Amino acid sequence: MPDTSYSSGTSLLETCIAITIVGVLTTVAVPPILQAHQTYGLYAAASQVRTELHRARILAIVRNQDCRLRVTSSVTYLLECQTPRWVTIAFHQMATGFTITANNRPEFHPMGNVGPMATISVWNKNGLRKRIITSRSGRVRTE
Repeated sequence: MPDTSYSSGTSLLETCIAITIVGVLTTVAVPPILQAHQTYGLYAAASQVRTELHRARILAIVRNQDCRLRVTSSVTYLLECQTPRWVTIAFHQMATGFTITANNRPEFHPMGNVGPMATISVWNKNGLRKRIITSRSGRVRTE
């Protein structure tokens, strides 16, 4: 009578092969996942700044007074309205690993237009950047 009892476990060789396959897949998959995470974080940080620029424009129209976004350091910026002096409406700090720069202070006027025009750049720790640009008409776009 043949022996039909056998072990249903895996051998050491099969386990090593499975671990090797998982290791190779992890090595291949992790860099694109990290890159996507960094790209998404940069997009989210730039989106927050863009939202605050839209908020400044809306406040200028609704309040019938000039409102602006002012970068105060490499990691902070303010939303201010002129009543007749500049009053801080909101203070923002960039998320860890992100910095902000601006070539001007875009001031939105009661008609929704802006002057001076500005380009605000948001940077991540790897040197990637997103630019938020205000046009004279008050349009805000991200590049």
